[in-house]
Amino acid sequence: MAYRQFVPLTSLNFQINRAMTNGPEGCREDEIWEIAPNLIEFNGSAWYEQWNLLARRAESEGRFMHAASYHRMSEFFLQDREDRKRTCYEDFQSCFYRAVAGDEVEKVEVPYGRGSLPALILRAPRAKGVIVLHGGFDSFMEEFYLAAKKMPAQGYDVVIFEGPGQGRPLYRGLKVDHRWEKPVGAVLDGLGLKDVFLVGISLGGYLALRAAAFEPRVRGAVAFDVVWDALAGFAYKFHPDLHGLVVAKKEREVNNLIEGLRRSNDMVDWIVAHGMHITGGRTPFEYLDRFSRFTTREISPLITQDVLVLAGERDHFVPREFFSLQLQALSRARSVRGRLFRSGEGGEHHCQVGDLDLAWNEIIDWIESL
Repeated sequence: MAYRQFVPLTSLNFQINRAMTNGPEGCREDEIWEIAPNLIEFNGSAWYEQWNLLARRAESEGRFMHAASYHRMSEFFLQDREDRKRTCYEDFQSCFYRAVAGDEVEKVEVPYGRGSLPALILRAPRAKGVIVLHGGFDSFMEEFYLAAKKMPAQGYDVVIFEGPGQGRPLYRGLKVDHRWEKPVGAVLDGLGLKDVFLVGISLGGYLALRAAAFEPRVRGAVAFDVVWDALAGFAYKFHPDLHGLVVAKKEREVNNLIEGLRRSNDMVDWIVAHGMHITGGRTPFEYLDRFSRFTTREISPLITQDVLVLAGERDHFVPREFFSLQLQALSRARSVRGRLFRSGEGGEHHCQVGDLDLAWNEIIDWIESL
């Protein structure tokens, strides 16, 4: 579904379009326009109330996939410590699995450490390859289902999983680990897979490349989208001095700077609070110090597989120069293909929200060209 301008604030508008991006299967556009006038300012409680209203309506009408989408949105900007957030998540899960009860999708758990990681498996009638898919900073695996379920018809099994710091594993207490080869290896071990195409979405663009650098069973990796340096991207958006201060371990200065930004910018407050939650950082500095490890600067030359790098010209999270920097750094990859989606194509926003089919068509074309 085409990208819309629902509200003036860029970050809020992006999240609304994120809910819209699967088209009529994922939501009703008229309902989004109905609540949009009440979503103009950043307010986590107001955001929750409006989306929860739609979720309850959709549930009452038996539209469980729509209800799942709305429950997911209702929890998004709530603080992680709020009980309502967990309730929204469980409602999202309940509605999603009611919606797909008749679909050919299998939910499994794969061993990981002393626990396990959840995964969804979608099988092709005659598979010619396997795509392993995961998200990044703030996603749930079920969010990717409506796009991924189109892949078996193209001849590909799909495994969607959640790793530490995401979805159910996060609620189980697993904090995110930049060494993404660990959960990827666990999924490949648990399902007996090799020669897979690994696709990482959003911050997953770093995670997938990191895993490929250390996991030879990954045949090819997709950064969907590019994340050259997560901390540098955060600093680019909110304060140019931040990257240098974190790298220099200026803890007091970083904490003071971030606290000032949090007081003046509710979006920064949410990002930092969520970042502290998923990393286990007790202070903004601890979060950002751990976040500084999420960079492909050092590991890119270790990648020897085929790589596809996607980017959007109007991505409001990722600086455009990350695209060329990432392509140049893949000096030992078997092959490198880059695709920058331009304004007007429909895929120019972060993770091609507004036209996911455009991105997935690029991914399938790349796989079949190898």
